[in-house]
Amino acid sequence: MPDSRGSRQGLDVLGFISAYGVFITLVACIVIFAVLDSRFIEIDNLRTQLGLAAPLLMLSLGLTVVLAMGDFDLSIAGSLSASAAAIVVLIVNHDWPWGLAVLVGILFGLVIGTVNGLLVSYVEMPSFITTLATFLILLGVEYMISDGRNITGAADMPDLYRDLGIGKPEPWTEFTSPVWIAAGLAIILWLLMAKTELGRYMYAIGGNPEAARLSGINVKALRALGFVIVGFVAVIAAVSQTARTASSIPRVGISLLLSAYAAAFLGAAASRKGLFNVPGTVLGVIFLQAVQSGLTILGYDRDILDISRGSILVLAMLLTALGARRR
Repeated sequence: MPDSRGSRQGLDVLGFISAYGVFITLVACIVIFAVLDSRFIEIDNLRTQLGLAAPLLMLSLGLTVVLAMGDFDLSIAGSLSASAAAIVVLIVNHDWPWGLAVLVGILFGLVIGTVNGLLVSYVEMPSFITTLATFLILLGVEYMISDGRNITGAADMPDLYRDLGIGKPEPWTEFTSPVWIAAGLAIILWLLMAKTELGRYMYAIGGNPEAARLSGINVKALRALGFVIVGFVAVIAAVSQTARTASSIPRVGISLLLSAYAAAFLGAAASRKGLFNVPGTVLGVIFLQAVQSGLTILGYDRDILDISRGSILVLAMLLTALGARRR
């Protein structure tokens, strides 16, 4: 006869792993990297890594909104790449004021988000396939804008625009502008999703769209809004990225796409309810950036970094599955 007490203990172990596995693994990584090379925990490195992680956090936060409602958006990488190319070309090649160029980029992102939202919510096309198609179209648009070249304009970028990417660190924190922008965005989306009726509706849609519709929630409008938020966030990340590097790098969004999804899924794995949430996504980004920073400092090549990111995503999905089984 099986021991029910032992069974409960086993379930408790699974519950503990699913609830705290991400946090424990993060702490373990930090301790290991710090022991192997003390540069990992130097304050200058921490500030640098936070600045580098800011665009990734912005993308991950945008994805958190649509994932919470049960949708996917692959076009976010294309939106970032295409809007980055458009903004840099307008500033460098056509001498547009940087503010006007950024405004055009924001409008572009909002249009892309609106198109995705209409197709998914009102035409009822699958979000994965729809945004994959949009993503491919945007890669073509980016190529048309930049001719597939790296557009560099360090000498032509206004100082005010460069400040959005690197800026002068605030004396009391020495964090650069992207860190503050990402932090502000995280606070806004956390308040939206965790503290408002709108956020509760979004989670209701993610749990059961039909039940949400029958309870009077405007499911179509809210799902469409999620894609609009993603389009806006992609442009903000593009501004941060291009201002930091003073250039537009071809298909730069693709390099962030997998990591952004990994961060969001890590955040869900760290949640007791297995829900996509802003604090969890922030933790996921910190996790990924800590691993990348530690491996880079230790001298590992890009192949190990890619293998590590993929393994972390598998870990996130495993922890999420354990949590779901536990619940």
